[in-house]
Formats: sequence, C-alpha cells, structure tokens
Amino acid sequence: MKRFFVFASLALALLFQFGCATDEQPEIPTTADSSVISAPPFAGDVHLEDMSEDEVRALSQKTPLEMITVLEGTAKVKLQVRFRGLRDIGLGFPVYECEFIDPSADALGGVSAGMSGSPVGPPGRVMGALAYGRGFAKAPYPFLVTPIDAMKAAIDHRTLGEFLEEAPAAPMHSLYAPVKTPVMVSGIQAHRLREISTYLEGSAFDFVEFHATFDGAPAAPPAGFSPQLSAGDMIGVALVTGDVTNVIGFGTVTQVYGDKFVAFGHPMSTTGYAALPVYKAGVRGIETSLQSSAKSSYAIGNPIGTITKDLTPTIVGELGPGPETIPVTIVYHPVNNSAIETHHAVAYGNEQLIAITVATTIDALRMERSPGTTEGTVTLAFKESDSVYTESFRIASANPFKEVVDTVTAIGASFTDLLTNSTGKATLKSVSITVTDRPQIVQAAIDEIIVPDEITSGESVNVTVVLLPHWSVAPDDGRTIQRDVVLEIPEGFPVGEATITVSAAAGGGTPEGIPPEALGQGPPPNPGIGFDLGEPAEPAPKNLDELIAQKLEEQVDPGLITVTLMPAGFGPNVPPVPEEAALPPQNAPPPLPVDMEELPDVGTELVIDGFIVTGSQSAPIMILPAADGE
Repeated sequence: MKRFFVFASLALALLFQFGCATDEQPEIPTTADSSVISAPPFAGDVHLEDMSEDEVRALSQKTPLEMITVLEGTAKVKLQVRFRGLRDIGLGFPVYECEFIDPSADALGGVSAGMSGSPVGPPGRVMGALAYGRGFAKAPYPFLVTPIDAMKAAIDHRTLGEFLEEAPAAPMHSLYAPVKTPVMVSGIQAHRLREISTYLEGSAFDFVEFHATFDGAPAAPPAGFSPQLSAGDMIGVALVTGDVTNVIGFGTVTQVYGDKFVAFGHPMSTTGYAALPVYKAGVRGIETSLQSSAKSSYAIGNPIGTITKDLTPTIVGELGPGPETIPVTIVYHPVNNSAIETHHAVAYGNEQLIAITVATTIDALRMERSPGTTEGTVTLAFKESDSVYTESFRIASANPFKEVVDTVTAIGASFTDLLTNSTGKATLKSVSITVTDRPQIVQAAIDEIIVPDEITSGESVNVTVVLLPHWSVAPDDGRTIQRDVVLEIPEGFPVGEATITVSAAAGGGTPEGIPPEALGQGPPPNPGIGFDLGEPAEPAPKNLDELIAQKLEEQVDPGLITVTLMPAGFGPNVPPVPEEAALPPQNAPPPLPVDMEELPDVGTELVIDGFIVTGSQSAPIMILPAADGE
C-alpha cells in the first residue's frame, strides 16, 4: 500500500481537511463550557423507530428535527436541527441535508468531529446519521445525513473482505466532506504525527483525523456502567491498545438492532470486512475551532463487541466479546539501563500500525532526540505455519524514529501485504520486537584496499581492506580499521589485467542509515560468490514456509563486505566506452575476451561485526600464468 496514518495549534491538522478552503486562520481550540448547552442531559437508553426514505421525502423544508448525541460524560442530549431537503452526492443513495439551529450551536462550534453517527429525525424517529459537514462553516451549520435505510442494508451486505479483504473507497464531494472520525493517539507527541503523515494518509484513513492525546488505555468503568448500547451513545473503535501507545477512533451509534448496531454514517476506512474491538466511550467536552470542532473522547472498560463491516454508508458492529487481535511485545534496552517490556494489541487489518506502535513506544521511553545506533530484532509468528521468521536490523541515525518505522514496515509487509506476498495467506499470530540503543555511530566507509601489483594464477592473494569509521567508534590506535582476507586464484583464471572490488554487500547505505529495502530484503546487488550469467533464476516460493525460508536466506548483515576478482572489462568497474567508438549492432552482445561459461567464480566475504559498512573501492592487479603453464 503506497499511501498510508490537530488542531490549529498543531499546524492545522494532519491528513486531509474539509473540502472548503479559506484564508481565515482557525482559532486556538478551547473546551466548550457545558453551562451554555441549552438542552439538559438525560440518562437511559434511547429507542427510536426507523424512518424510511419515502417518509423523509414527504417532509417539508424547515421541518424541526432532533439530533441525539453525547457532549459530556456518557449522558445524551437532544439538540435542535431542521430539514432542508434531499441531495445526491454520488454515494449510490440520496442523503438528507439539514442544518444545526440549536441555541448552543455557536458555543459548540457547530458540527463536531465525533458527532458522526448521531441519530437525526423527528421525536422518537431516526431518519439517519449525521455524517457530512463543511469546514469553516457558520450558523446555521449545514450538514448531510446518511439515510437509515442505507445503513440498515449494510448489515446484510456481503463484503469483498470475506473473499480478499478489500473494498472500494467511497467518492468524495467537493462541498461537503465526512465529519472526520477523531482518532486519539496516546504515547505520541504532536510533531511525530506530522512526521508519520505519509504513512497514515491515503484511502485507508481518508475519513479520520489523528490527534495526539494524553489519554492512555481505556479507562476503568464507573459504578453502574452498562455495556449495552442505544442510539446516541459514544463508542471507541480501537486500532491499537497497550501500555504506551493507543490508537482509538470515536463516533456515535445511530441505531441498534438486537445484537447488531450501525454507527458513524460514513466509513472509517472503507475496508469492507473488519475485525475491530469496540468500546463504550465518554466525552470530556468539545474542542472548538473556526475550522472544525471535535469531541474530546475516551474509551471505557473492556471491549463490548466488534466492528465487523466498514462500508460507505456506515460501520456495522456486533455486541458481544471483542475480536482476536495481534499481540505485540516490545522490549526496549536503553543505554546503560535495564530493559523495559511493554505489551500492545493491534487490530487485524491494521498491520501497518505495528511499526508505528514500535517507533512511538520507543520514542516515549527514550525521552530524547540523540544520535546513535539502534539495533533491533523482529520475530513474526504465523497462524498458517509453525515456522517463525526472525530478522535483525541496525540503524545509525541522528533520530531513529522514522528509520524504525521504515525498517519494521518493510519486514512485516513482505508477509502481510496482499500484493507483496503471493505465496499464501500469512496471518500474524504474534509479534515480538527487541530494540537496543547504542550511543556510538557505528558506520564505517570502505576507504582503501591494498593488494599486490601482480599474482600468479593458482596462488592466493592477501587483500587488506581499510575502513574509515565514524569518529565515535574510531579505534584508540588510529583513525582506521584494517581487516585482511585471503582470495584464492584458481589456475584456470584468465591471465592479464584484472580488478579486485571490495563492496558493502547491503547496498552502500546513506548518512542516515541503511535503506529498509537493503536490510534483509534481497540478495547483495553486486556480483560476488556464485556470480554466473548462465545460472537460472531461483524459483518463486510456492507457500508460506518456502517464503519464510527464502527471506531468511536473503538476509544481509549490514556489516557484510564482498570481495570479488574479475578480468578487466567485466563487473561493476568496466571502463566507459569512448563516445567516438562505433556502436555495435542493436541487441548484439559485446565481444568477450573469455568464455563466460568457463569463467571461474572468484570471491569471498568478511563481516565487520556490529557495523554498518558503506561504499566500494577497486584496485587493479595483474594475473600471471602459472610456472608450469607453458
């Protein structure tokens, strides 16, 4: 998936904003004073009768209606709205246009994120759910209502996820946009949300808006707490819960049908099939701003059910036990301190959030932005296989947050991304990640290689590799590190000019660390041991066990160095052809001084333990014929 997961004080919202643009600058959010709410709160369940589209069409314009929602705690209120007519915005069903006319509308900032799903209709009836609004709206605050007919029909809809776990995204409208589902992220600082915006934006999160919050895991339920739901109740839909990081989206229940319920009035991510834990939730107040207000919400107690479908008109839930989730254990070793172990649960279908959970958890525990090296090990267990996949990584960075996200994402996506993994379903059973901090920058560049001018065919040659390490790990006796390796020259190797090349096998790296695609994601890019143009391609893995075995075999230590010997005119250091030279006929192979099929493989490897090696160097050498080779 190429696009992946705040008010004005946080630089005007992460991700997508409402469709209307303006030159106005939003005000700093403030919590609405509950004393200005004209409607008194009430407790107890709400029972509403569905109102069909035909009945709604019979309403006259400006017909008074009620909207039921939660503004503080868990008690509901009835706010005054009125009907404006039917509209078609290309969703496959009509929507109802209404406006918010309650005396407290201005104090609430109009329609607020988190009100999505609030039931709207005449007293005792529900015609649908508040779902779409306008940014920077002013009184009388217009909004669109998703019909209860469309939401109820979604309960029996057969999702594509039952077959392939994917569903089409809903079209967007230029005037109205979905009232964003506020997703509260604990354990993360506001600037980190901006850093990971490229991972969270896109079709999976078009309908949500992420907010950094100080709330932790779901709060303990108050006395007399009931897990039952009724129209107008707040719910929290959990993507991640745990000791440090929690990612929970909040909205409102529109209607309950036995043990099934519909909410939000628009999708949360349009995944179709879903398996997300749902909690009952409360509200601390309304955070108002000129652009768009939002409920400050929190989850309560344990899961009371599961969101089973995420569709254009609604999310569909089922009351009962919560769904199975992916247990993620994170063990962090700070410098010169004891290890800290934390535990999280990530909802299935949101595996991309595992990497973000790891990075945000470590960031919170680390408590500083300091340069250094981060070493980690990722262990993945699967439901479909007894084989366990383990991969290690090493990152040298001024601030490893983004690199940890990149690397852990790349490791997991090899198995969990549907388009990347074509060998068979890989359902994560558990994830364990260990991360250790080191204060040094353990990078070393290949600076020089020392070889004799000539060597006789059939003998061995000593190659000295000189590396220039970062000053933080330079040895006490000098500025360089030297390693010797012996290269055996077979008697059949062509005599004449040759080239010895020493290269970092993991791809060369960058000042910020090794790219994730070069860390265990494929074989070394430079020819080394086993280099043979006639060698057939390795067969594609046929099942998950073969994929695990292949990925284990492909892993490359970031400290690995390859040493290769090639006749002059071959390999990565072929001299450029002069511009005036005549070009060979199209598709004609270049002339070869020797038969490639008979060219012996000459190469070896060495590992600089604990380092990230970068760069490449070459040196010429003359191959002399053996003494008895007349």
